[in-house]
Amino acid sequence: MKRLILILLLFISCRKWAPDDLDYLSARAVFNQTVFAPVMGRTTMYSQIFNTDNSSTPIQFKILNVRVKKTGEASTDLDQTVEAVVWKQAYTGFEKSLDEINAKRGKETHPIWEIRPSSGDFVLWSTTGLRAQPDSGYLFDVEAKNSGGTNVYKDLSLMPFTEQPYAPYEYDPITGKQRATYPNTNDSSIFVLQYNHPGIGGIVNDDNNLGLKSDSVRVLFHKAGNGHSVTFKFMDKDSLPIDPAKFNLTPWDSLMHGFDIQRTATGVTYQVAFPIPLMRFKTRFTNNDGSQAYVKFSFTRVGFGNLRETCTMDLSFNIYQEGDWEIIFYFRNNPRFRDE
Repeated sequence: MKRLILILLLFISCRKWAPDDLDYLSARAVFNQTVFAPVMGRTTMYSQIFNTDNSSTPIQFKILNVRVKKTGEASTDLDQTVEAVVWKQAYTGFEKSLDEINAKRGKETHPIWEIRPSSGDFVLWSTTGLRAQPDSGYLFDVEAKNSGGTNVYKDLSLMPFTEQPYAPYEYDPITGKQRATYPNTNDSSIFVLQYNHPGIGGIVNDDNNLGLKSDSVRVLFHKAGNGHSVTFKFMDKDSLPIDPAKFNLTPWDSLMHGFDIQRTATGVTYQVAFPIPLMRFKTRFTNNDGSQAYVKFSFTRVGFGNLRETCTMDLSFNIYQEGDWEIIFYFRNNPRFRDE
């Protein structure tokens, strides 16, 4: 009996003085991505890029030692804060007013380049003014720690591109010049400027009744003011307006997630919230993966043989910068709307 009591006392004593179990932090835990090249002017997240290698979680992350890559000088650029718009409630795509959308969003203050402290995810919040390519950008280190130890990951790189207010974007992200195709690689003086084009289906040339190809129509994005609207305009080969009413099958009331629709003989205007689309989420206003807004304009006419034809033009796009935007479809060959 005495022996049993001694054993119990010894066990209790050992438990009392034994250290708490420590977390485990693997020396092989690693970031799967170490070079980041986001586009400024939009919020970009890099998620699930830290491989814990079975380390204990949570792990706490912190950015250290930010410096200019080409000089090695310390930099406070990434410490600046920005007022970011974040979702407080789920976006569904069925909101019926700008007020309803705005009520689901709020503003928070965040560092421009932020690491999520318990996941290792990075976020570049919508901003401008950082060193942009062709500048080599920034180097920084990351500390990852738990009670089992600390790892420091050195020389991660942030090399942002300058703002691209919409997409598809026809300007080179580094030089700012309009993209061009050089058919003769030996003669750089011969080139063709690149433009955005919509998809075309069944539309014919009014001059010769031949089918129009996609490159027969140029899509131009023009910021006309600092409000919150998108206007669709159509212009013929003489730069004269085409009445949107000619696209007589277009469901204008559900074309995009906009409100207070104004239709005139020169354009159709929607009051909208930005960015467009509001988030990457598939709705009736987006393409199949929800990454871009999708619009489709259509009309019907009677063709040869007294057959009724449906003619379409569509476009997938993004707009990241707030403003009064005009999206202009410029026909280099006039479309035929009349019946045969």
